[in-house]
Amino acid sequence: MTELSEMARTGVVSAACLTAGWALLVAALLVRCLYAWWVRTSAVHLVEDGRHRLRWHTTRYEIHEEPWPHPPSPAPEAGAEVTVYYHARHPWRWALVAPYRWLWLLTASGAVLVGAGLLIRLVRG
Repeated sequence: MTELSEMARTGVVSAACLTAGWALLVAALLVRCLYAWWVRTSAVHLVEDGRHRLRWHTTRYEIHEEPWPHPPSPAPEAGAEVTVYYHARHPWRWALVAPYRWLWLLTASGAVLVGAGLLIRLVRG
């Protein structure tokens, strides 16, 4: 009787790990698809009349320039390259860090849970 309840408990834990892991992996894929139009590029830092600006080439081979209202405390020198993430269709939507930067955590958590669920099944199977 104890053996049967242990097998049932193992099956429930394995199924829970697999379900949660697959859900996290699908969520990570959906989030990445939502940010599919975001592009990483290098921008040039410009300083004109004490105002900071960033200029970069878009995917449509246009030069796009945006004000940089809050540069970091020691601002990069004029002419320095800065990594920029922008929306390909709306280049005025930009950021200095990837908008999907924490996606690796979601993906890794899902992969670990799927791996644990499969491992539990194989070891107890």
